[in-house]
Amino acid sequence: MKIYKENLLEGEDFLIVSFFTQNYKDKADRLISSLNNFNLNYKVFEVPTIHYSKSEKGSNDINYCMPKLVLKMLKKFKIPIIFLDCDLVLEKEPKLFYALREKNIDFAIYNWLEDSENDGYLPIKLKINSERGEVENIYYINSISVKLLNNPSKERQLFSSGGVAYFSDNDSTINLLNEWLENIIRYPRAPDDQLLDYTFNYSSTARKNLKVEWLDKSYCRVFWWIFSEPIINHPEHMTHRSNDNFFKITGKERFKIGNTIKRNNCKISNEFIIDTMNKKILKVEKGKIYIVNRITENVYV
Repeated sequence: MKIYKENLLEGEDFLIVSFFTQNYKDKADRLISSLNNFNLNYKVFEVPTIHYSKSEKGSNDINYCMPKLVLKMLKKFKIPIIFLDCDLVLEKEPKLFYALREKNIDFAIYNWLEDSENDGYLPIKLKINSERGEVENIYYINSISVKLLNNPSKERQLFSSGGVAYFSDNDSTINLLNEWLENIIRYPRAPDDQLLDYTFNYSSTARKNLKVEWLDKSYCRVFWWIFSEPIINHPEHMTHRSNDNFFKITGKERFKIGNTIKRNNCKISNEFIIDTMNKKILKVEKGKIYIVNRITENVYV
């Protein structure tokens, strides 16, 4: 791997790493600019290809997968490594990462199964009649969610978004990374975050003595989480892998459905629309819009 840009600082609590191929150079430059805004410790690598596990347009070269890079950096620097996808942007200083080191956390990532408000809201355009005539406005509607949560009486599981992940330099973390790498080699066409989930959920040795904390959405914020202030943000639409079916690829389940419970509650039901400009919750009935409630918290669109 060729170092593209770095900012190595003495006595830091962690090192941020990322890699990119030439067609993502503009996004990598954007990430680097945001890292420089907070004078963070980082190394960003330009690679000739990326492994299938990170992109379905990638290659079978296992040297360019996420756990390989993290393991290499842990061995060299012996401090926690934070991996960031190259298309992310830091909007605020990521203070939580310093706290993770202080608490001796081994592994941190966003976990949908530990977030009781994981709903995402997508924009829609609606034409409405007003005193000024017909106008077209953008509203938001509850469109994305995982309707499951970990059963608190059973062993906790992982259903991750892998764009941001924290790894300590402890032996337990090294063990998780090595088992994850083995599964990527075994199932190269499966997305790496899904294989991380599978490794965490089904291997008792991979999570042995592993001290875990789940990241808040703000640290891997996607545009559809409109009620989460972006600290580390993914501003564009997410790329959907056309053959993203973990069971069809591996013949395995990503997690144990029996260890989950159904999530019934949500902040704002999909029977309503959200007027983010005026912070109102609305309902459409017989061609008319009615105000149902007002939003008191901040909205980020």
